[in-house]
Amino acid sequence: MTKFRIGLIGLGGVASAHLAAFRSLDEVEIVSVCDIAQAVAETTAREFGARAYTDYHRLLADGGVDLVLVLTPASTHRVIVEAVAEAGLHVFCEKPLAVTLADGEAMVVACERAGVKLFYGSCYRFLPAIVKARELIAEGAIGRIVLMKEQLVGGTGHAAYRELGPVHYPPGGPGGAGMGLVDHGIHLIDVFSWFAGAPPDKVLGRGQIAGAAPVSEFMTMAFPGGASGHLLYNAATFSAGLPGEGIFNGGQGWLADGSIAETGRWEEEPGSISVHGTEGALRIFHYANALFIRNEAGLRQVPLHGRPAFGHFATQLEACIWAIRRNEAPPVGGVDGLNALKALLAVYT
Repeated sequence: MTKFRIGLIGLGGVASAHLAAFRSLDEVEIVSVCDIAQAVAETTAREFGARAYTDYHRLLADGGVDLVLVLTPASTHRVIVEAVAEAGLHVFCEKPLAVTLADGEAMVVACERAGVKLFYGSCYRFLPAIVKARELIAEGAIGRIVLMKEQLVGGTGHAAYRELGPVHYPPGGPGGAGMGLVDHGIHLIDVFSWFAGAPPDKVLGRGQIAGAAPVSEFMTMAFPGGASGHLLYNAATFSAGLPGEGIFNGGQGWLADGSIAETGRWEEEPGSISVHGTEGALRIFHYANALFIRNEAGLRQVPLHGRPAFGHFATQLEACIWAIRRNEAPPVGGVDGLNALKALLAVYT
């Protein structure tokens, strides 16, 4: 089979995770890479035998790719995605889709008009524990969902707090740390909507303002059918987790302070999602790659299959390739990203 050709725009930290995962895919060829840092672009290009660019317009003009991955900061997504669409190329855009609703809507329209597919980077939908949890929910294993929640509270104090900065999120608007509501919580908004079968119809909360002093962020979502979702984040304090409350990490992932958890390491307070239903409950350790169900029969661990983090980026790309080669709708598309963005920004209105 002819290799599937990939071009990457933006070679920051998340790109490294994508590229490492793509090594497991024999059908994929990295043909073009672009970053404003010339040394980074050239080093990455040598590693993968690709062409190096510092101007994405040149990458698009040279073509020879089947899918362009936009892995740059969210504030740059609109202009780049519109340029990719104008070049007639399918595009994958990392989360969040955009910083403003107007930008997100324009991106969706641009891809529709150009007749290209817009894939949205909700990679959590490809983590084995979340995939299996969704299957159990759909099967009715925990009855009707009544409550979903996630929190990430920790760090090393107020003085050590670092937000992502103006290149990601312009001062005065939504922003904050890498594991805050905007940059991380957007995943959970999408996952909760996926579990509930629809986006939330009511939202309230408080989100971090870029450039402002850190605050505790929270978001409460009401979903059609009666379920509620709750998110709580603060990366400018300390964890209250106690030794023995954690789990051995079965995959990689990001912790509350933005550091990376490595496979096999004991994590005292690993990220997890709780889903409560009328007939049972799920505890989903999405990065640690473990899933538990509790119901009238007691507590049991659910076997998982697939690639744990960061291998889930390869699973996500496979789904994109499948959709392009069969001319099917994206498994997670621009409208999904737009729905998550609408819910997020409702906190700020």
